[in-house]
Order: sequence, then structure tokens, then C-alpha cells
Amino acid sequence: MITDLIEEIYVSMSRNKLRIALTGFSIAWGIFLLIVLLGAGNGLLHGMMSNFSSQSVNKIQLWPGYTSLEKDGLPKWRNIYLDAKDVEYLHGVFPREIAAVQPSVSVGTQLAVGDNHSSVSLQGVYPEAIAMNGNTITYGRGLNEMDIRDRRKVIVLHQKTAEKLFLDASQAVGQWVKAYDIEYRVVGVYKGKNVAREEQPYVPLTTATSIYKPDGHYSKVTLLVQNLETAEANEDFNKALKEVMSHHKQYDPNDPSALWLWNSYEDYLQTQTALNGIQFLIWIIGIATLIAGVTGISNIMLITVRERTHEFGIRKAIGARPMEIVRLVIFESIAITMVFGYVGLFFGIGLTELVGMILSLADNGSEEGSFTVFMDPTVDLNIVIAATVVMVIAGVIAGYVPAKRAVSIKPIEALTAS
Repeated sequence: MITDLIEEIYVSMSRNKLRIALTGFSIAWGIFLLIVLLGAGNGLLHGMMSNFSSQSVNKIQLWPGYTSLEKDGLPKWRNIYLDAKDVEYLHGVFPREIAAVQPSVSVGTQLAVGDNHSSVSLQGVYPEAIAMNGNTITYGRGLNEMDIRDRRKVIVLHQKTAEKLFLDASQAVGQWVKAYDIEYRVVGVYKGKNVAREEQPYVPLTTATSIYKPDGHYSKVTLLVQNLETAEANEDFNKALKEVMSHHKQYDPNDPSALWLWNSYEDYLQTQTALNGIQFLIWIIGIATLIAGVTGISNIMLITVRERTHEFGIRKAIGARPMEIVRLVIFESIAITMVFGYVGLFFGIGLTELVGMILSLADNGSEEGSFTVFMDPTVDLNIVIAATVVMVIAGVIAGYVPAKRAVSIKPIEALTAS
């Protein structure tokens, strides 16, 4: 029974190669486009999110500036400084919002090893700052608490800086570099996704302050914040932070240059909103493509059944029951839809995997720290299978409705149909 049905479907499809090809192309093209569009949307989403994944996004950075407005008799053009007392003060005022504070000291210098030189911005930090900035240690180690406590003259180099100074970054650990008249021992080499592409070496904060900033002034203070999940909450906290600091440091709260502030989480939320909008648009386009594919199948099956009305009349005249004819059309629709649906699926997934592999190779060979826009354009297999099932169901309905109408015609009328 099943064998006879399969053989009959095969014979019927063999007699109508052009019709089958047109129907199949419509199905395969719809699935293929759906996969490619969803893959493109996911690739954009993955690429943009990768720029935030390796570093802390819940941070606010403060840079001290100078006053440009008078305040309670105090003159303009006063320098504003940040130090350990300010860090302690902020912890006390915002215990709920501030999870941790990372001060840092930045000093422009030149590192030298023999005749090899590299101009850098030396960063004095606590050990946690290296990972917080999205960096990973490739050779040796990072900074530790003993380095901080003992004010050790140790340094963690960016991989490119290590290559400039030692040619081979793996040979840098244990060697000495000179920053003008100060020598540091290399304890580690790192690489990371630094969008600014700055080759910043790291030294212990206590070492940097004792050598370069004996007055205890910080170049920058980074606040790791918590419990600020919306753009509105971050904006309110920014205002409160500026207000508190203006009273604490005695400058006009409207002074634009006294204290510079950058909230990375606001940028993250804005990017997330934009990406959600793009993903929604991609889904709309994908669904529209799927609907177009379903419409194409329906139209082609409607024409196909109409063309076969004469054939159905012959079958009924020689004793075929109406449901046998309908079943033949339905199973033929299922066969065409499944075969060509999975052809579209195969080529769609194949293309996205190929693009993903090429992008992965290009990313491995690209300049370290570059900004990623597009990566890993993969599609959830469950979504693809669901789309194919929708196509199959559409094919069944598209074949059943006109076939049911065709077999209801009397054999004599079907035989005379053109």
C-alpha cells in the first residue's frame, strides 16, 4: 500500500519535472532566505555584544578637571583632585549603588630594552583592574596583593609592547624594562579587547603613586555600580553623583569642566535597545519571507491541481475514490515541501556556517583590540525546523483545498476540463 503510494507519487512527479522544479525552488528559496536573514541578525547581535562581554559594563569613570565657574567666593581655574579620601567618601554616600572603586594613576613614559623603545601610558592600578578592562593574561601572571603591599617594581605588558621590546612576547616574563630611570621586572603579558587600541602596561597602584604621584592624587577613579538596571536609574545616579561631588569638592554643580563622567552602562543599554530593534526588524522580514514562501506554494499548488483536473477525472472514471486522489495530492505536497525545504535548510545553514568560519579566521588574524561588528551568524536549529514544518503544513493545506474541490466535480465534467 505504502510502496504503491510512493511509486505513484514518484511517477506523478517524474511526469511534471518543470512544475516540481518551480514549486521546489519557491520552497527552498523561502527557507534559505529565512535562515540567511536570521543569521545576519544574530551575527550583528553577537558581534556587538562581544564588545561588552569581555569587560565590565556596569562602571562609571570619573576624571578630575578644573573649575570654570566661581563658587562661594572661590576663584575660577582651580584644579580638582581625586584621592583616597574621595574614594572613601563615595563609598559612604552611595553604599547601595557602589560595589567597588578602582582608582588609577596614568603616566606617559617610554619603555626601553636595549635599543628597542615603546612610548606608552603607564597605568598604576589594583590587581582587579586588568580583568575588569577585558584583558586576559597570556604569559606569566597579573598583579597581586603582595605587589600592592610591598610596592614592588613589577609590570604587566601588553602583548604588542612585549613584542616590540623583546621580539618574542613569551620571552618577556622575568626580564627587566626601563621607564626612563626606573626599572621594572616583567611578571606578565596580556592581551585584550581594548577598543581604544592602547598598549597600556600595568604596575601596582601603590608603586605608581609613590614614584609619580607622591601627593596621592589619582588620574581616574572607576566606580563599579550595582542595582542600576535602567537608563533612567543610571541617569538619576549620574546627576546625584555630580551633585554630591560638587558639594564635596566645592565647585559649582553646573560647572562643565570640574569633573568629567562617563557611564558605560548607559552606552550598553542604548546599544542593547538598538540591537533589540534590529533583531525585531529581522524577524519581521523573516516572517514576511516565510509568508511569501507559503503564498508561493499555495499559488503553485492551486495551479497544479487545476491542471490535473483532467487526470483526476480519469482516475475517478476507472474507480479511484475521491479520498485516494486527495491523499495522493497531499502526500505529493508533503514530499515536495520536505525535500526542497531541507535543500533550502542545507544551503542556508551551510552558508551561515561558512561565513562564520571565515569571520572566525579573519578575527584570529585581525588586529588585536579591534571593534567587532559581525560574528557567529548562526541560527537556532529549532527555529529552522519550525519554519520548515510551517512550509510543510502550508503545502498540505495548499494541496488539500483545491484537490478536495477538484475531486468533487463529476467525472464527465473533469474529463472535459482543459
